[in-house]
Amino acid sequence: MKKLLTVIFASLLALALVLPAEAVGRTELSEAQRARLDTFFSNFAEAHVESFVVNNELPLETFVNFGIQHNLINRHYDLVNVDVNNCGVKKEAVEAAVYKYFGHRINAVSTKQYKLKNNVFIAPKAGGEAIRFAQVSEWKSAGNGAWYGTVNIYSASSGFTGNVHGNAAEWKKDDPQDVPVIVERYSFTVTRSPADANRYVLREWLKQ
Repeated sequence: MKKLLTVIFASLLALALVLPAEAVGRTELSEAQRARLDTFFSNFAEAHVESFVVNNELPLETFVNFGIQHNLINRHYDLVNVDVNNCGVKKEAVEAAVYKYFGHRINAVSTKQYKLKNNVFIAPKAGGEAIRFAQVSEWKSAGNGAWYGTVNIYSASSGFTGNVHGNAAEWKKDDPQDVPVIVERYSFTVTRSPADANRYVLREWLKQ
């Protein structure tokens, strides 16, 4: 019985996260759907990924820098302590992040911004940067396993502790002195991940 209940719960959760095929706005998505998409697109917002189009291959350096930034921001527990001023990001962690979010396998090498030494990318320790996050504003099916739409990119102070899936009214109520503002808008195209049918990979990202 316990096993059966587990299967039923998992099935219900999967259904809750299934995204509608038709074009919908943010308010028409469920809370779980909004959170799932916001989190996915925030990975590109916080790493400052620049515009690119479908079938227009990104430079290797862009992929590598994204993988490093993603690990610096989201995987503190996996960083290597280099010295008092620098930390390290493992080469395999960079490659894994690129495959997870773009669906591309790369051989990560040194970039102008980050040098690779002993299979670890050296990056300066940082703190106090403004917080960037994304919120999906429109979601549409393109058919053939692809979706497109638009997202808003927000910026807030480094001390922001509000709900990144919230809205201006909520933020003003929580802290009128620290309300995130829209700094950019992007259109996107995503497809199913080649490694996990429950995830997406980014195929197009265009600044509006």
